[in-house]
Amino acid sequence: MEMGNGGSSCNRKKKEVFKVLLVDDGRVEAYRKAMRAGELMVEYPGHFVCDSGYLKVGHRIQGLLAHQELQGRKFYFLLPMDLLYSVLTHDELSSFNYKASRSRPTLNNFANTIFSHFFVCMCPPQPEKLRSLADAGAETDETYSKLRSWRPALETINESPSRA
Repeated sequence: MEMGNGGSSCNRKKKEVFKVLLVDDGRVEAYRKAMRAGELMVEYPGHFVCDSGYLKVGHRIQGLLAHQELQGRKFYFLLPMDLLYSVLTHDELSSFNYKASRSRPTLNNFANTIFSHFFVCMCPPQPEKLRSLADAGAETDETYSKLRSWRPALETINESPSRA
């Protein structure tokens, strides 16, 4: 047999996997086929797709456009529409992290490694608060709606006449 004439399995292109965390129930689904954000939004009405790499506390949560293709080796959130363009709080990020870490067995520690970075960098661990947030249900929604809106304090500044 001559070298170079045989078929090689090394040349086959691997399909890259991307993962989506369904925040409402904490499930993580892995997809291997090429997919656009709009396809997920049709499958889960009332939700939008968000790239986990762009989540920053104190910044607005931005969704992907419907025509944007999901990239392999990335992790995405499927979030309720009422979170679109809202300011991400420590509590929300902690809740996402907690739900992702609870689904760890299906991810082979993927969630633990990816979200520990967000968790360590952006907020100190508070296990009691995380458990209460995940179990609070309606209370959590009320808390988030209060925390998300921010307005600067507009206090009157009393000026004294300048001495020349």
